Amino acid sequence: MKTIALIGPSGTGKSHRAQVIAKEWGAEAIIDDGLLIQGSRILAGISAKEQPTRVGAIRAALFNHPAHAQEVKEKIKELAPRRLLILGTSREMVQKIAARLELPEPSEYIEIEKVASPREIAQAKRIRAQLGK
Repeated sequence: MKTIALIGPSGTGKSHRAQVIAKEWGAEAIIDDGLLIQGSRILAGISAKEQPTRVGAIRAALFNHPAHAQEVKEKIKELAPRRLLILGTSREMVQKIAARLELPEPSEYIEIEKVASPREIAQAKRIRAQLGK
């Protein structure tokens, strides 16, 4: 299995662009904010966005809880994708996620600034600030 990564600061539209990037790069599933996603379906995991605290959200996104990581690892094994897209705020974050899920380190790192215009990133940040999404 190969992994690729989409990286950029929080609120810049990574999740919004993930499906398009996955399709372009041939990734069959996505790891985003504590979830394993295929198409529009959540297959496994715990959403970091639904955690009541910032610390809880970070722990979920990084798969800090062994049971959470194990659930996602098992589903990835069952799914057996040839390529997987991992979203994160930095290379280090993506590397931690890959290690915790026993996945190979990404062979490619795509920066959000390379796939979204400054205007699109600013709009994503405004939406995050206004709606908390």
